[in-house]
Amino acid sequence: MNCASLFESGLGIGVVQANGLGVCRVHLPVSDGSYLREFGDVPSSALTQRVAEMLKLYFKGERQAFDDIPVDLSAVTPFRRRMLELIRAVPFGEVWTYGQVAKAAGVPGAARAVGGAMAANPIPVIIPCHRVVAGDGRLTGFSAPGGIASKEYLLRVEHVEFKGQRIFLKK
Repeated sequence: MNCASLFESGLGIGVVQANGLGVCRVHLPVSDGSYLREFGDVPSSALTQRVAEMLKLYFKGERQAFDDIPVDLSAVTPFRRRMLELIRAVPFGEVWTYGQVAKAAGVPGAARAVGGAMAANPIPVIIPCHRVVAGDGRLTGFSAPGGIASKEYLLRVEHVEFKGQRIFLKK
């Protein structure tokens, strides 16, 4: 059973998709109306409606706790799933580096592999890959619509402190 719910934000319309195991995809907002055409007739579920409302509030700057939302990561490799599950624990408004994630996962030196896992994240915001940055605080590698500008927008929604074009990393 695949269900979907649309949500509105200042950036446009986004979509939450779920199956019998949980949320399997979040499409970040776009302004072109394409999601209305693609998902407008797809039935919703209690889960997609709940998550869509949470995302709507998140994009308004309200802190949301997505930790109890069931997710389905069966489409990603076991290594990537492990990295995404680790990233899911990064708190609202906090930023980690790719190297910190690799070290926490017990694979120091695998920062590039962590980046590959973030790029394969099908559930952004719920799994907050936008909270992972380069070791020097630069915003890198965000494959969602809007790219790096979207990553910056999400971090600013969470009131992350910037130092010019870089994140202020706490030592």
